Amino acid sequence: MAWGFRSVTRDGDIITIHSLQNADSVNDFIGCVRNGERVGYSDFIIEFDDIHSSYPNAVVPIAGLIDFYKSVGMSFECASQDKNLQPIIKPYCPSINQEALDRPLSKIWQFQNSKEVATIHTSIVNELRRSDTFAEGVLAGIEWTIYEIMDNVLNHAESSSGFIMAQLHKTSKHIAITIYDAGIGIYNSLKHSIHKPKRNADALSICVRAGITRDKKVGQGNGMHGLYSLVQEGGGSLTITSGRDAYILKDGYTNIIRDKYLHPRNNRLSTTIDFQLDYSQNISIDKVLTFNGVHFDFVDLYAENIENEQGDLVFNVAELSEGTGTREAALRLKNEIINLMRSSGKNAVIDFNGVNVITSSFVDELIAKLFIELGLFQFNRRIKLANMSITQQQTLQKSIVQRIIDEYK
Repeated sequence: MAWGFRSVTRDGDIITIHSLQNADSVNDFIGCVRNGERVGYSDFIIEFDDIHSSYPNAVVPIAGLIDFYKSVGMSFECASQDKNLQPIIKPYCPSINQEALDRPLSKIWQFQNSKEVATIHTSIVNELRRSDTFAEGVLAGIEWTIYEIMDNVLNHAESSSGFIMAQLHKTSKHIAITIYDAGIGIYNSLKHSIHKPKRNADALSICVRAGITRDKKVGQGNGMHGLYSLVQEGGGSLTITSGRDAYILKDGYTNIIRDKYLHPRNNRLSTTIDFQLDYSQNISIDKVLTFNGVHFDFVDLYAENIENEQGDLVFNVAELSEGTGTREAALRLKNEIINLMRSSGKNAVIDFNGVNVITSSFVDELIAKLFIELGLFQFNRRIKLANMSITQQQTLQKSIVQRIIDEYK
């Protein structure tokens, strides 16, 4: 007989996941495993009901929990052939799934060391740059904070692995990111520090303050505060769940939910960091990266690497574009150009050196639409075109004329 009527249920050794749309699935999943253990089960089959959509705050913790339970002798088998659901049992790994790094969003990634953190982080940020245009300060804030939070897992969680997923919702213009570890939890990390929280809920409230860390020799304690500031500035939502409690920041207000959540073991309180942002709203990165009155300068190393001696961003189409024949490839490159110009305040050189063949749809999407979006004077002031052949110039000129006619007729 199935255990309860919830988003996750158990019948014998079969755990059925009915919904992956919110964090309630995590509690239900742990409950099913616990109850299965009590009656003697240690090997489970995971089945999925009619799952239409899944969100990071559900799938990432469940993937991390399965990995933890495997480490203590349990086994889990996925009964689904759906490639989108199978990674819950076996998440993506940078060293094994290198091809997936080209499109890293909406995938569960497992990381175990600083090299894997850097690889996943770089892949996610680069994909975000190309997937859509972000308001000022948003990408820089996300880039800084997710690296800090992933690094916290390695330095403080005492867990063998961390897990992350980033999901972009273009229609609603919001991004959802969840980072999970089945480690000792925030309370156990801080209880022997100088901060000495009395209860688990106190530790969650303390951890978002500037300079809070288990050991100043290990870290400065600005990662969680930076994330808090990012969400506060962006009017988004942040949920930190560890042990039986959760700290919530939403619409500028904070709240503590106590004694609601389950965790894998008494010595494994685990930690879930889940946040969402409207990326169409500007964020002051100066406010986000100010700690105890001291401003931290964010350096976009990617932008620095493509700068020329004049300080312009040079976008080599032959190297950076995923081909020069499709509108999609042009749109992804255009998003990157706009995002980096917006975040750096620098001008751009779009260099066609080495490009032999270019379609009218590609040049229309990349250059003609950029011309219309920026306007004549801004385009001429901020964009330079280099190494275009006569044929490419003629194709571009025709596209721009047609775009102007379509825009103003």
